[in-house]
Amino acid sequence: MKVKRLKRAAHILTFYRYNFHFLPPFSVLLDGTFCQAALQSKINLREQMPKYLAQSVEMVVTKCVLNELQQLGKPLHGALVICEQFRIAFCPHKPMRTASECIAHLARRSREEGNSKHIVGTQDDQLMEKLRKVGGVPIMSIRFNTILLEKPSEESKKMAEEKPSKELERVKELKDEAFASGEKRRKRKAKGPNPLSCKKKKKSGEGKKDGNAGKVPGASGRKRANGKGKATE
Repeated sequence: MKVKRLKRAAHILTFYRYNFHFLPPFSVLLDGTFCQAALQSKINLREQMPKYLAQSVEMVVTKCVLNELQQLGKPLHGALVICEQFRIAFCPHKPMRTASECIAHLARRSREEGNSKHIVGTQDDQLMEKLRKVGGVPIMSIRFNTILLEKPSEESKKMAEEKPSKELERVKELKDEAFASGEKRRKRKAKGPNPLSCKKKKKSGEGKKDGNAGKVPGASGRKRANGKGKATE
């Protein structure tokens, strides 16, 4: 693989990693058109996909994708054989939809709920256009007999630009909530004084009793008596 192509893929994945939380191991959701192109280009997906993304990869399909290939019959039998090698990812469709409708629905739900993020591999131009409008979905296709990641769509770039302002708004909301709860805590009813820290008040008679403590009874009377005796002499 050419170094320039690998660097380009790494740059695109970095965009989706930081803005839409795409983390390895990457889940790559494939449709029949992509597997048919891989077959015609003689690309071993199990070998080439991890090399191109430079990360561990799990390739998946849906039951809608398999059902569509079965309905199309012999012309896409080779693509069906390839798809049957991969894990079947959950899709809620009953009755089953076309592969394009199924994958577009999963991409929209992933954006709204933030779960099961997939890189989508397809050759279907109409599906690609739907995914570009959804935004936040890495799109992969096979061009010139090689796997290529498409650069982020305008909607994806717009979402990435709006994300910091939304995060700042959320931080402000959290601060306001924390401030409001702090005010409520400060406005709680004041508690009464701690009874252990309060000294008992002394009774009015206790001070006088303490003042006479240590005096000999009758001592003052003798002094006065002696004083009178000296005066008469």
